[in-house]
Amino acid sequence: MKSFAEKYKPKSSKEIPQNLEVLKNLIKNKKNILLSGPSGSCKTFSVYTIANELDYEIIEVNASDFRNKDQIESIIGQASQQQSLFQREKILLIDEADCLSGTEDRGGAQAILNVLKTSKFPIIITANDPYNEKLKEIRKITNNIEFKPISNKETIKILKNICEKEQIIFSEDSLQKIAANCIGDIRAAINDLQSNVIKKELIYLEEKRDYELNIIYILNNVLKTKNFESYKILENANIDLDEYSLWLDENIPLEYKNQEDLLNAYNLISKADIMKGRIRRWQYWRLMYYQSLLLTSGISISKSKICNNFMPFKRPLRLLRIWQNNMKNSKKKSIAVKLSKFTHTSTKEVINNFRLYINFLKNNEIIKELELDEEEIKYITTV
Repeated sequence: MKSFAEKYKPKSSKEIPQNLEVLKNLIKNKKNILLSGPSGSCKTFSVYTIANELDYEIIEVNASDFRNKDQIESIIGQASQQQSLFQREKILLIDEADCLSGTEDRGGAQAILNVLKTSKFPIIITANDPYNEKLKEIRKITNNIEFKPISNKETIKILKNICEKEQIIFSEDSLQKIAANCIGDIRAAINDLQSNVIKKELIYLEEKRDYELNIIYILNNVLKTKNFESYKILENANIDLDEYSLWLDENIPLEYKNQEDLLNAYNLISKADIMKGRIRRWQYWRLMYYQSLLLTSGISISKSKICNNFMPFKRPLRLLRIWQNNMKNSKKKSIAVKLSKFTHTSTKEVINNFRLYINFLKNNEIIKELELDEEEIKYITTV
């Protein structure tokens, strides 16, 4: 029996629930593209349908099929220079570039980078996570397009269409549960539909799908949508709420340009922090549900409108700044320990009145007496 995913794969760009205009124009203009988005967001299907509509030849390779520089140069490098056998335009598709990882792929990303700079034809690279360290340099010289997860509404529409064509008896509730459980992965939703059809009737026994969602996917779901059901995104994510909060703190000002939206978002983060404090004091862990709800659905619906501009999410810098500050203070503390012995004063007293000792500490004889090292001397001169 043919799979529903194969039988009902899109035959034209109109059937794909993504905006393909930008992608199509970039392909026409022979631009290299990094196309990213979560699994099942129609990245590969989009490229194939556009190629078919433009009558372009398409050459696809999967990043897992080649593992090093030599293989990439022989497979992709040659194809990027040779004219199509039938003198047609062509697209080179490198699928699942996230697979370029580990020591055996040494030089792989650099080889792709070299091909991108010399190719006579547009190269499209697909990836789940565009911020993978291996793709850092590739991202700089390609046009970046990011597909969002397929919405529940679109997923249900596609599932319903399949049910009607296959004459499957279904309930709206079952379709909604499948869509919610697959979190924007249309391929997984179609497979779930087919596996739960018994004698032309959909009998769906809800079973949580084991997803490991990356932080970029989560931030997209919360900051790039206005959806109360965003709280479900953390149910299948292996991420600490404290770490997630730091990512929000770093990226909300980049996404929420409206001052009132910004105020609302940080007000919700503040309330979530109050919940966190109560959890610690009372050890009442059920409050974590409300903390999570505030940091997901609350922030998602707090905005007045969605910002559709592409903005790469930044890693939180607060921990780095804390570390840098601690490193800086460690020099101050080590000097204070030496000086307290010299002056018969407590270390705490020296730290509290450190500025009063600065000129005294710059004396070469005192430096020698205290046996300050180079880092400590440098600290004194920069305070």
